[in-house]
Amino acid sequence: MAVALQKIAPPPDLTYSDQEALFQYFYRRLAAYRNTAELYALAENQLSALSDEKKQRRKEEFSKDLNEWAQELVDKAYMVCGQPDGDECPELDEFADTSIGDLPHIPPERLSTVLNAVLFLSITTTKRYSARTRSFLFTNMDAAPDEESIVNTLKHPDEALQEAQQKAEASTKDHASKGKTLRIAGMGLAAIAGGVLVGVTGGLAAPLIGAGMTSILGFLGVGGTAAGCIASGLAGSSAIYGAQSTATMVQRHTREIQDLAIVPVSSDGKGDETLGVRLCISGWLSSEADVTAPWTVFGGDDTLALQWEVKALEELSDALYTLIKTHAMKYVRAEIIRRTVFASLMASLAPIALLKIGQIIDNPWMNTKALALKAGAVLGDLLSKRVFGNRPVTLIGYSFGSLVILEALKRVASLPPSETSHLIQDVFLFGTPASTDPTVWSSVRRLVTGRLVNGYASNDYVLAILSRASDVSWKVAGLHAVDVQGVENVHFEEIDGHTKWRERIGQCLRAVGAPGIKEVDVQMSVVDEDKMTEEEAEEVLAKGL
Repeated sequence: MAVALQKIAPPPDLTYSDQEALFQYFYRRLAAYRNTAELYALAENQLSALSDEKKQRRKEEFSKDLNEWAQELVDKAYMVCGQPDGDECPELDEFADTSIGDLPHIPPERLSTVLNAVLFLSITTTKRYSARTRSFLFTNMDAAPDEESIVNTLKHPDEALQEAQQKAEASTKDHASKGKTLRIAGMGLAAIAGGVLVGVTGGLAAPLIGAGMTSILGFLGVGGTAAGCIASGLAGSSAIYGAQSTATMVQRHTREIQDLAIVPVSSDGKGDETLGVRLCISGWLSSEADVTAPWTVFGGDDTLALQWEVKALEELSDALYTLIKTHAMKYVRAEIIRRTVFASLMASLAPIALLKIGQIIDNPWMNTKALALKAGAVLGDLLSKRVFGNRPVTLIGYSFGSLVILEALKRVASLPPSETSHLIQDVFLFGTPASTDPTVWSSVRRLVTGRLVNGYASNDYVLAILSRASDVSWKVAGLHAVDVQGVENVHFEEIDGHTKWRERIGQCLRAVGAPGIKEVDVQMSVVDEDKMTEEEAEEVLAKGL
């Protein structure tokens, strides 16, 4: 793909009215996004068990970082839009106007080009791609940036600069006759006479000629295609960003976690080049191929999978499928088919039935849960060390894979907000065997810059039984909505057994609007092990427990 600077430079024919409308739209949408993030932090503050002093310190640190990020983005947008109100960029705070109803219509293609320029400047000046920036630009605007064009420009700065110089030559005389010096705030441009090159490219030339331009992709952790240098797994790879190896990072946990690696979901190198990374985690494995197989529904973004404790997850899979074939579980299934109220059924289920179930599942289930918590601790450490680079990370998992993610996010959320506020973009969790504790979920909600989705199934009788038998807990996120502001709860009524998550994860991701799902059949062809007709249900019930 040839470099086309016009794709990441603001349109040259913007009138003053166009500039003002574009800037005001950007400014007001950003103000609304900033206020929502502040509300999530306030909710965490109210629910936190920390001392008042520590809570207030965390809240203030988060707000400071949020405001600095927002103002930096506003400054870039103001410059890209031609500084419509003069040299002084407006400040963005909690009192900023968030209404866009009075603004004129902005063609999406024009808005997209402006967003490209803002994003390019933000990345090249900060040497990072904030997850907060990506969440804002992709979910709060009527158009989206073209990341592929930005990646291409970052890869070929010389070509982009040459194109910029050609544009500059065409307008040098005009600018010189007007005595106009075009500039970009905060960047030294002494080498560019009169600043013409900067002006005609909307400020994009400055980072193009700056030292270290070719290293920016390295800072971001984008190494060409797919998984880059972490494709071989954690054990033998070095960190994307920084000198510390990932092997060193996980060394402190290796006594407890023997099997941990990050592997690419696809190695074909196809698809658009974007600047985000997606990490997917399976909850159990029918075979080792299931580490990556459920996640082949994704295209775009670097899609990776966390391989963890394969042997334990295979044992859990065997135990789950053995469990649903037992008479005790068939009895529960039959009662559900007979339309017994599920909660009443669980409350009245004889202890002997729970005991029979526990004898079969207790060891694999509880063992996997313990390992998931430990794997989550490792993942939290890796995320905080930016092992995936300085770019947005999206996390996706089902069952114990979701528990790994939730535990990792708890760890990261406990760190100073100034170190963690720009790490996590979106999180999609399905059938999570964890509590709906609002204290935990509110801290995670504050950390996640984009969407936090809890996919649950109130008819998941397998998870309900196992939770009752192991934790004596009803409030499980995989069974219930999480009552925390900003958590998107999506009920999947068709999931009536825990093993269904694996086969329908693609459909569920599409249902919640997860980006990047391929237009292919997203449902696996899996034998429905616990399928039962009404006649079969009556036969089971007649036998009793």
